[in-house]
Amino acid sequence: MPIFVFPWSIRLILFGLASVFAMPSASASLESDLNALFTKSLPQAVWSIQVDNLEEEENLFALTPQRSLIPASNMKIVVCAAALLRLKPDFRYQTGLWVSGKQSGSTLEGDLIVVGSGDPSIGGRFNGNDVTALFRQWAGVLKQNNILRVTGDVIGVDDVFDDIRHGLNWHPDNFLDWFAAEVSALSFNDACVDIIVEGAAKAGTPATVRTNPPTQYLFLSPSVMTVATAKSEKGVAIRRSNDDLGLTIQGSIRTNRSSLHYAAVPNPTLYFVSVLREVLQAEGITVEGAAKDADDVPALPAQKTWRLLHVHESPPLSALVNVCLKNSQNLYAEHLLKTLGYHEYGTGSWEMGVLAMKDILNEHGCNLDSQFIADGSGLSRENRLSAQSLIQVLRVISNSPYKDLFQEALPRSGVDGTLKRRLNGPSTNGRIFAKTGTLNGVRSLSGYLNAKSGKTYVFSMLGNSTRGAQQMSGMMDQALELIASQG
Repeated sequence: MPIFVFPWSIRLILFGLASVFAMPSASASLESDLNALFTKSLPQAVWSIQVDNLEEEENLFALTPQRSLIPASNMKIVVCAAALLRLKPDFRYQTGLWVSGKQSGSTLEGDLIVVGSGDPSIGGRFNGNDVTALFRQWAGVLKQNNILRVTGDVIGVDDVFDDIRHGLNWHPDNFLDWFAAEVSALSFNDACVDIIVEGAAKAGTPATVRTNPPTQYLFLSPSVMTVATAKSEKGVAIRRSNDDLGLTIQGSIRTNRSSLHYAAVPNPTLYFVSVLREVLQAEGITVEGAAKDADDVPALPAQKTWRLLHVHESPPLSALVNVCLKNSQNLYAEHLLKTLGYHEYGTGSWEMGVLAMKDILNEHGCNLDSQFIADGSGLSRENRLSAQSLIQVLRVISNSPYKDLFQEALPRSGVDGTLKRRLNGPSTNGRIFAKTGTLNGVRSLSGYLNAKSGKTYVFSMLGNSTRGAQQMSGMMDQALELIASQG
């Protein structure tokens, strides 16, 4: 058999061609790295992951993207997108101050009636932390109308939402926490009371415990001591009494230090009108009646006797979505969801809100019928979403007029929100806009990535595991760093 010997030039060409065919492409190498990361690093974890090139609509990486998992706060992406698409960014809630009965001189012989529409923002967040600013404004409105004495009650009406205050299977152990605050169409200060604990100047003496706003709605039983050193400091624990209206505050704090805590209140509607009544009294307006939830009033005054004094408007929906996404504020998400139910079907409930949200997104090409949604915030462990469904929603909002508004409302890596201290390396800092999600055994991260290559990726990563939740967050960050630098 003859032996052929190729000239060196031809041999080099053939060697180059062989190398080209043998060498994996950059995208194949990246896909291999990502697959190894998610399948080998934490074997007990289950994943639902999808990463696409946003402009070209090409898939970069996928790992069981149709699998529906507990999404935690990634649920907020869905409710905020639906709210923007239907209600529009300039939508504002309205809360009305009404009076009933007759006025004789400076005396109102009747009631003050506050009618809520679901505004979650009344309080200090948009008023320089002045939580009772609106209530003092209303005191001024009453004085302008020469009302200095009210013989009746201060009544709160919250009928645009149903009376179910906690989401499906929210854990009762969380009911005192701000993130599980009760949902009411008449809400104030995030349905919480702020508790400020201040250490004394001398160790061994009781610390000062006070609330903001100052109120008699809740009864405090403080037992916090001032200690001299950090080693002796045990922190502050808050517990609710059996009647729900008492709070026990225990623990210790160092000298001349202060700490701020938030406690969710029972019946936000009654809390709203109770503090309003207290502020009116402090502003020199006598209120002889009590603060009452309209649900506990046998018969409201006939509406023909009502007179509107003032309408308070919330900040625009665009600002509320920013709080919901960037701060991961659960209460805002639940209010938006129930508002969609009321807006679409006349019933402000979780069930009708979910139906409305799915219908709105379905109109824009997102089919969420196979996904189970229990609430708007993602606090319920009954929620199930897939990465594929979240990608659909993120694509829809990216193709809408609200693309920039929505992206800017998401936490930005290394810059703000819940990503302020994450993904701040050279390849990712400031380049990722995404919503985080955290529950026991659950981590999620979905949003947009502007890679160094100039490409924009839309991604969703959901992980559920019996252990290693913190490791899941690290794996997600590592994956995004790989994509940002190589994609």
